[in-house]
Amino acid sequence: MKRALSVLFLACFFIISNDVSAQYLGTSTNYSGSRGRAINPSLMTTSFVYADFGLNLGVIAYNDVIYLHASDYQNFMRREWVTSDYYIHGKKFEFGIDLNGRRKSVYEALDFNILSAMYNPNGKTAWGFFVNSRVYANGTRIPWEIAEAGAAGIEEGDFIGHNFVSKNTKIGLMAWSEIGLSYSRVVRESFQDKIDVGVTAKGLLGHAGVGVNLNRVEKSILNRDSAMIHKLDMTAVMSGPVDYSARFEDGDAIFNPAYIVSGLGAGFDIGVTYTRKREDKIHPTVKRPCTAKRDYYYWRIGASLLDVGAISFFKNTQNYNLQSDEDKLFDVTTLEGVETFDQMMDTLCSVFYDDPSEAKSEDGYLMGLPTAASLQFDYSITKNFYVNATWIQPLRFFKYSARRAAMLVVEPRYESSYFDFAVPVTLYNYQKIFVGAEARLAFLTIGTHNIFNFIGVGESYGLDVYVALKFNLYKEKCFGSDRDACWNADFR
Repeated sequence: MKRALSVLFLACFFIISNDVSAQYLGTSTNYSGSRGRAINPSLMTTSFVYADFGLNLGVIAYNDVIYLHASDYQNFMRREWVTSDYYIHGKKFEFGIDLNGRRKSVYEALDFNILSAMYNPNGKTAWGFFVNSRVYANGTRIPWEIAEAGAAGIEEGDFIGHNFVSKNTKIGLMAWSEIGLSYSRVVRESFQDKIDVGVTAKGLLGHAGVGVNLNRVEKSILNRDSAMIHKLDMTAVMSGPVDYSARFEDGDAIFNPAYIVSGLGAGFDIGVTYTRKREDKIHPTVKRPCTAKRDYYYWRIGASLLDVGAISFFKNTQNYNLQSDEDKLFDVTTLEGVETFDQMMDTLCSVFYDDPSEAKSEDGYLMGLPTAASLQFDYSITKNFYVNATWIQPLRFFKYSARRAAMLVVEPRYESSYFDFAVPVTLYNYQKIFVGAEARLAFLTIGTHNIFNFIGVGESYGLDVYVALKFNLYKEKCFGSDRDACWNADFR
């Protein structure tokens, strides 16, 4: 068990994913273009870019249960597959465990932006188009005794003979693809004041969805192999390209491509931005987009709702409802002979029901997107130096949903047409503070929210990296003027 958890955690450092990084890094700058719609779709018309196209991907995996020394992560980067010695209760482990007696959380995500494009034809309106592939996995309010006992081992902690009560544990995993269209426009401009609004509509193809709501469980741990469940209120759903009757040892046979699209859905983003401009001018609508003026400003403030929507899963679904008010003995050893997913679930359900089918149905279900509310504030010190503050707060509208982490970021930055540099300071999930770095040179942008992972300082509870390639066409720069096209066309 400990070996499996170790491999799972170390794999988190190499999962191609993108929750915080691609959702935020690269969006606050005035040269973000189509990337700005990831945090607020109204930012497309405030951008100094009138057209762009590109792609990006990132890496994110964070938890508050197990960690490595950042120096060990550097060893992995050099392909030296060794770690420091970690001791818990006098026993050696391959990782450290945060034994603080608090509920735990885990966040991982993939957001591969296959295509992102934007066009602002007249300086007043902008259209955006994108194709994404996304996977979000999360666990919130995970009971500390389960996390610590699973990582350190039952015999290592003070668990046996104690009663535990857990409430409102949520686990979600969802994989989907989305095609979206964004629209932004200036709705009011009066001297130094400007208001932009934007909206994004998304069509969704659901590939897999798993949700677990552990509403309440009361238990006592008898020994390392068994526990007495005094009360249980739990529901779970799942759907995806999986053959539930295939044997685990058959490997690839578990995958069933007939259910690669298991659900359909829709979603939207909406946002508004107020800008206090430096110049007391109203810029006219233009016929050539490259002649549109850049609105330099003292400050601007925006608000947005992100990823409002859900996917209805209706193919290859499993729906479980486990309710019990009587003492039930759960013996882990009963799972030793299990060969398929169906057998595993029947074994678990038989603990609480004489007939396991009583707890199971094939009903479809809705699973919500990782919805969030966001506020953004950007202050211009000069025309090149800025300080941005962004707050992202996850929201939950559905019984089952994917979830992103809460985040508060303060980011001083320098920006210009050819070079950007920023230092984001992030309060992640209201628990940990990270200091990152982001830089753009010509067409290439790279960034991370935790630079200490890469310089071997402190403890590492995960990893994130953001990389983008994007081609930009800028306002106030036209082809065929006093420079050639290669000079006037720039990258971001």
